[in-house]
Amino acid sequence: MKESLAYIFIFFPLFITAQTINGSVKDDNGKIIPFANILLKESDNPSSIVEFTYARNGKFNTSLKKKYQILLVEVTSQDYYNQTFIIQNPKVEETYSIDFVLQKQKVTELKEVVVVSEKKSYSIKQDTLTYTIDKYKDPTDKKVQDVLKRLPGIEVNEKSGEIKYKGKSVETVTLDGDNLFGYNYSLGTKNINIDMLEQVQAIDNYSENPLLKGIEGGEKVSLNLKLKKGKTDYSGNIDLGLGINNDLNLLNNSNANILGISKNYKSFGTLNYNNIGVNHSPFDYFSSNRSIEQQKEKDLSTHKVISEVLFNNAIDDERANFNNMLFSNYNSIFKVNKRFSVKTNLYYINDNIKLNQLNTSENNIQNQTFITTDNFNTNKKPQFYRGDIELKYNTSKNSLLEYKTKFSYENIKSKSSITANNLNSFQSNLKSESIFFNQRILFTNKLNSKQALQLQLSHAYNNLPQNLTLNNLNASISENQSSNFKKNYLDAIVILLGNKSKYKYSFSTGATYENTDYNSLNNSNLTTTNFNNPNYFKKSIYALGSINYTLNNWSIMPLFSIKYLNQVLNENQNLNNKSKSDLLFEPSFGIRYRINNKSFITSKASLNLTPFSEEYIFTNPITTNNRIKLTNTPTLEIQKSEVYSLNYYNNNMYKQFFVSVGISYQKNNGNYFSNFLINENVTILNNFYLKEKNDNLNLNVSSEKFISKLSTNVKLTSTISKSSYKNIVNTTDLRNNTSNNISNTVEIKTAFDTKINFENLSNYIYSSNKSENIGTIKNTMFTNALKIKYKHSASIFSVISGDYFMPNTNNTSNDYLFLDFSIIYKPKDKKYEFNLIGKNLLNNSVFSQIQTSDFSRNTLQNNLISRYVFINFTYIL
Repeated sequence: MKESLAYIFIFFPLFITAQTINGSVKDDNGKIIPFANILLKESDNPSSIVEFTYARNGKFNTSLKKKYQILLVEVTSQDYYNQTFIIQNPKVEETYSIDFVLQKQKVTELKEVVVVSEKKSYSIKQDTLTYTIDKYKDPTDKKVQDVLKRLPGIEVNEKSGEIKYKGKSVETVTLDGDNLFGYNYSLGTKNINIDMLEQVQAIDNYSENPLLKGIEGGEKVSLNLKLKKGKTDYSGNIDLGLGINNDLNLLNNSNANILGISKNYKSFGTLNYNNIGVNHSPFDYFSSNRSIEQQKEKDLSTHKVISEVLFNNAIDDERANFNNMLFSNYNSIFKVNKRFSVKTNLYYINDNIKLNQLNTSENNIQNQTFITTDNFNTNKKPQFYRGDIELKYNTSKNSLLEYKTKFSYENIKSKSSITANNLNSFQSNLKSESIFFNQRILFTNKLNSKQALQLQLSHAYNNLPQNLTLNNLNASISENQSSNFKKNYLDAIVILLGNKSKYKYSFSTGATYENTDYNSLNNSNLTTTNFNNPNYFKKSIYALGSINYTLNNWSIMPLFSIKYLNQVLNENQNLNNKSKSDLLFEPSFGIRYRINNKSFITSKASLNLTPFSEEYIFTNPITTNNRIKLTNTPTLEIQKSEVYSLNYYNNNMYKQFFVSVGISYQKNNGNYFSNFLINENVTILNNFYLKEKNDNLNLNVSSEKFISKLSTNVKLTSTISKSSYKNIVNTTDLRNNTSNNISNTVEIKTAFDTKINFENLSNYIYSSNKSENIGTIKNTMFTNALKIKYKHSASIFSVISGDYFMPNTNNTSNDYLFLDFSIIYKPKDKKYEFNLIGKNLLNNSVFSQIQTSDFSRNTLQNNLISRYVFINFTYIL
């Protein structure tokens, strides 16, 4: 009753003050205008409409809702001039009739005007951020990886090829939506020509399995390369490069890439040969960088005990890699029909690497100082063969059967001439092989729109035989060391995934079986034979669970793992057998707060209980080179690790601002520590287990901003780490050590609307190592890389680069400057380009870098590729 009275009191004034306006709308020929707008306005604000109605079939009628002093009645209709009628002080209960006569607008013929709107540099739609490549690429960019480094929010590790988006490693890089490369996506980013690309899409909540889209947890990210329209059938590029170095040796860098696309078939192939230090493959035989795939599949493969000589320096690999590399790769996806597809990946590598490396160590142990040197002249010949097959078959609309298998064979022959302490000469011959086989079968059944069930069976086998022959030419001592790890891995798991309105979940149960055999034999003409023959079993039954609960802007992510683990270590010939069973519970808890659609905060805490790697299971000495002998004291203890992290991320594309801040802390209870016995000729290293603690603290800050007033992009990156660890050196007591490292980088890129632009990258690196009761060993390094880019015309560009290295800021006399240049001729709308390249113009022959530990300062010196000039021709198919 009260509500009814309220409505009466509110609307009663309208009833008693209503005025009516009606009328007609015709043209100047007296014909009815079918449709017109009747707009009512007040005279003191004619730009604002207070009421409106329509005239249909030339008639209109409306009642005013309030009283006006002066009312403007305006009629509008397409192709007619507007007309206005004024009513002074409209009277209550009065009816006003108005007949409008509108005049037809005159038509004036205009010349055609074409308005071209400039494409935006990016767009955002749901979970996808799309970059328009033409807005970011530089005339000097040739491959996809070159432009990816320029995209805000995307980070590229040039050494490993790993790509990160929003601080997370991308799952893969797809090609027009198809996962052609898998974890070896650097095949595409390193080799696909940038001129084939139109867009790069960064995708959140990525799911390769279409049945799991919207069901599985959305923590994965990926990139998708969108090709330019018309890049169908077959396209690609051919690069032919020839040059000459300072020693008048002929240089070559030639490659061909072909991309095939049709309705049911997609393929990418590359063939490359070069001897200028370039690596077009995802696998690195020159330095110690592991590929993304090798990092993700480390639990399936075993270990090399005897390592080849590897490059480990701050300078670019291409300045020191004396290679002779042939690399070929072919990838294809064939959709046999709507339900069945086949993917194949084939790899072949044949290389001949020459490396000259001088290692100098200044050791400070127990108040004694002595220096050791090892000069390695190494010739390494790796060969690699690999084939992958992936079959996908939709057994029904809601089920998918997948089978993946890969087989690889690796053969590396390394010959080294070694001079130790400028006195003793050695000849070393190392042959390493690796046979790796991996297969997985996965069945997915989508139970309903919110749930899916998966069954997976995985198997992996790795056989890694090595044989080292070491001859001491001065003492006429010959030593032969064999080493052979074999590993079998088997895992079966059942996974239930689901998606409710506010949370996603995953529960699984499974079992794992691992069996690792190791055999080694050491023969010498002066010493007794040493051998190892341990066998290590690891069996587990486990259950895993995770929930991602979302409430408004909050996401809560608890995880857990319960595992029954049984380990058995049979040491040499079944002597000293060890067996241990544990029930392990590993909880994890994460929180994510979404501040807005551009930024978020994440925090995570976890407890990890990990058995130790099989690389520590042998006890008798293994000779790894002329100086080092390696032993272990095995254990079946479990390492306990607590990990805490807090991260902030903001990628504001509109303001062209990016910032990422992360802090992490890890505390380990129980670990393998090192016991060193070092003299001028031999280093014996024993790895042993202690229930002692060590920890590590890391802080990472990265910020990037485009300053439009200066047309300059500025990126700041800082990494600070502090760790504590323990070791024993030459029978000392267990020593407490600390290591501190700081790396600060400033990168500036200009985008002036002039002929000249600049890029500059400065890096400051500080490292210090301290052991208790001993002074600190520290070093500071500074590097600066400057590029000056000049646009001579629309088709000609040139770049001059200067790279400056100061390995030790306390010794400025031992610094290095590298000068390079390139001239690019790229006619507009043409399919070809020419590059003239000059490298190492000052002809630096060696490069040295300083590394520190808690008891030594180590200087690594490498020979460099001499000055060369190179001309390259590129043709786009």
